[in-house]
Amino acid sequence: MEQDIDPKDIPLVYTLNVTINLNDYNPKYPKNPKTFGERIRKKRMDLGLTMKEVSQKLGVSETTIHNWEIKGRKPYRRTEEKLREILGLRKKKVSI
Repeated sequence: MEQDIDPKDIPLVYTLNVTINLNDYNPKYPKNPKTFGERIRKKRMDLGLTMKEVSQKLGVSETTIHNWEIKGRKPYRRTEEKLREILGLRKKKVSI
């Protein structure tokens, strides 16, 4: 038995897709990187990588990554090349 349904009785359902970049709300995220370390940190965070993950891929300690990002230290040339590959950075943007 078929019933007549009044369109007013059908609930409306809306679906809204929202994309939020959580890095925009992270105070440690460099929005406008100016230094070598800030550029590395921004790219690492954009890729969702931790310092530990990057350090393991490079074969260096987390302290080394911290020194580059926070303390302004620079990597050795061969390490810089491998870092550039891992983070997908162009040479121009990461030159020391």
